[in-house]
Amino acid sequence: MAGIFSAIPLLSKLVPDGYAAYGFPPLGSLDGPARIGTVVLALAATYFAFFARAASPSGDRKRIAAAIVLALVCLCLYFGLFLRFVRNIEIPTKNISVQVSVGYERTDFANANFGSESDWEILRARGTGEEEIWRLWTAKSLLVCRLSLYIAYSIVIFCLVTAFSWGVIYQLYLFKP
Repeated sequence: MAGIFSAIPLLSKLVPDGYAAYGFPPLGSLDGPARIGTVVLALAATYFAFFARAASPSGDRKRIAAAIVLALVCLCLYFGLFLRFVRNIEIPTKNISVQVSVGYERTDFANANFGSESDWEILRARGTGEEEIWRLWTAKSLLVCRLSLYIAYSIVIFCLVTAFSWGVIYQLYLFKP
C-alpha cells in the first residue's frame, strides 16, 4: 500500500484524462517537478516511518491512527482548496476539459477587462495557458494557492505512506518469532 500511494503522482499520468485530474493538483508549469518531488517525499516517508518507529517502538496503534487522522484532516483541507482554486474548463471543439489552478486576487488587467465575470468566463475568453493565468491573477495569489494545494496533497500522501509503513513494521514485530 505504501508503494501504491508513493506512485500516485506518476501513475495519474497513465490513466485516462477524466480520472487523472483527481490524482494530482494542477500546478501549471511546476507540475512535473512537483510530481517527482512528491514521489521522493513518499519514498522518504518509509524511511521516516522506520526510524521513528525504531526510536520509540511503543504506541504503534496510536501513531498509525494519528497519521490517518492527520491525512483525513489534510484531505478535507485539500478538497476545500481544490473546490476554491481549481477550475475545470470544457473545450467543446476538442471534446476535452482542462483543469487549471487560479489565484484568489485578480490583476488590474483582469479587473479592468472582465469586471465581475466568473473565473470560468475569464478563462474561456482568454484561454487556459500559463501565460494567460499569470496575466489574470497576481503572482502572490497564484503562488499561495498552488503551494497550499501542493502542501495539503503532499501531507496526505506522506501521512498515508507513513501510516501504512508503520502498519507493516507493527505486523513484522507482532509476528516476530
